Amino acid sequence: MQTLGFSVFKASNSQGFTLVELLVCLCLLGVLTAFAAPSWVRFQERARVEAARDQLMNDLQNARLRALQLGQALELSRLSDCTWATSANTDWSCGWQVTTQLDKHIVFTSPLHNPLGLTFPKNDPMVISHRGDLGTVGDRWVIKSKQTALNVAITVCINSASRIRWVSGEACS
Repeated sequence: MQTLGFSVFKASNSQGFTLVELLVCLCLLGVLTAFAAPSWVRFQERARVEAARDQLMNDLQNARLRALQLGQALELSRLSDCTWATSANTDWSCGWQVTTQLDKHIVFTSPLHNPLGLTFPKNDPMVISHRGDLGTVGDRWVIKSKQTALNVAITVCINSASRIRWVSGEACS
């Protein structure tokens, strides 16, 4: 239909996307998700390991301070009442507690809520002296993911001056 030399187009009454456009977008979203999922799982596992590391390092510093405040030696020992722990005496994956060395009064307890592998190579509890000295030279905790394919591990190390540091991997060197 023409009027005065102008053509008038009737507006289309279709709105939205076609089924093909929607399917292409969903396929692209699926491909992107497939590429991102392994990185996301590794990110989450690394965050769990780092949270356990931070908790352990904060509790070690807190135990030093409490030993100085109380003027007596404390012991850091493992908890063993979670479902993912093994029967090994070196398995600290349930968490730990700090007690006074003489009367075994509990100062504080720190359970771990994520199933991680956490090992301390000695069978005996670690002693924090009344001066705040931590354990012995070479004491270390290895915190790692139970999913071995992810290869996520952090080691918390104590040196001869009772300084606490952490390194990536399973060794203090």
